[in-house]
Formats: sequence, C-alpha cells, structure tokens
Amino acid sequence: MEEERHAYSDGAGREMTDRPSFIRRVDESGILLLVLRLFLGIYFVRTGIVKALDPVEFLKGVRMYGLLPESPAIYLNLTAVVLPWLEIVCGIALVLGTRIRGAAVQIGVMLVVFMPAISLRAMEMLQANPGLSFFDVQFDCGCGTGVEIIWIKLLKNTGLLVLALLILVARSRRFCLDRWFDRRRATPRYCRGCGYLLPAGSVDFCDACRERSACSAGTPDAVT
Repeated sequence: MEEERHAYSDGAGREMTDRPSFIRRVDESGILLLVLRLFLGIYFVRTGIVKALDPVEFLKGVRMYGLLPESPAIYLNLTAVVLPWLEIVCGIALVLGTRIRGAAVQIGVMLVVFMPAISLRAMEMLQANPGLSFFDVQFDCGCGTGVEIIWIKLLKNTGLLVLALLILVARSRRFCLDRWFDRRRATPRYCRGCGYLLPAGSVDFCDACRERSACSAGTPDAVT
C-alpha cells in the first residue's frame, strides 16, 4: 500500500509536506553523529595517551616547529604537559556525547594550528635538501603516530578537520550523554522525537515534530 502523504499550506501559498529532507533525516537518526563521535574521539584519546606517556619526546616534537619561545621554558613545558591531556579530555567528551560542540571546536583549533606548522616544517626540509620531492618528505610530526609521509598526514588531518566540522553542525543529540541527563530534568532541553535542542518555551517536542505528528494523523489544520 502506497504511503499516504499529507500536505498543508504554510500560510504563504507554499505547500509543505510532513516528510523532512534527507539531510535532516540522517541528522535526526543520530547514527552518523555517533559514528563520527566514536571515530574522532577514540583517535584523539589514543594519540593523547601516546603523548602523555612520553612527554619528553612530545616536547622535542613541539620544540622542532619553533612556534614557542625556548626561554622561559615554561611555555614549552606547559604545552608538552597540557596538550596531550586536552586531547584525551576532548576525545572522551566526544565518545560519551557530552559537550560535543566544545570538544569539536577545540579539536578543530588544534588541527588548524598544527597543519600549517607541519607544512612549514616540510618546506624547511625541502629547502635543506633541494633534490628531495615533497611527496617523499617524512618525519615524526609529534602527533603520536610516529614517522609518516607528510602529504598523507596532511590529508588525514584535513579529513579529521572535516569530521570535527560535521560534529559541530550536527543538531541531533540522540545517543548522547547530554540528552540522557536532560531527560531526568524537570524541563528537558532536547526534543524527544528528533533530539534537537528545544527552543525557549517548548517542552518534550519541537515544533517540527509536533507538526509532523499532526500531519501523519491527518489533522494538519490543527497545527498553528
């Protein structure tokens, strides 16, 4: 039996249906966000642990780029100690689904800073070795993944940055710890249908889910 589709007017002469767009359906499912969170979160937890277990080696890597002054040494030392744990905290936040936008922003900032630094270091190596091709440049960039071919490393980091941006723009909070906590509050902050953040004054369901429910029930006129 063909699925019945209900339509109603939005008051401006345009016909609207209760079927959301493909992108919204993917976002509402929360599955894509879950996969992105787990992949990016586990990746940064792992690399952060590698750096935290060997802060001296990570300090050498940070010093190699020349981004921070060597005197006083506190800047290099703090970076070598704090940055790995910041990656671990952001990764855990993504895996658990709490404060995921803040974690995605922080990860994005770190990637935006280190990608140009890696590129500049590769250019320095090319200048020191005129016969060397950019595609042959490889070194330990201090990312916790060992010696890598730099152009491949830059592609990987670009992909990680795209994942962080996708997490940042995702609106649904299905399978997230934040939504689990909100369900136990007197007034939940996330829609029980799509998992989107509720607007001010709304309880349990957002306007879009209520309209969709009314249209599915065949009573679009009841939606105001």
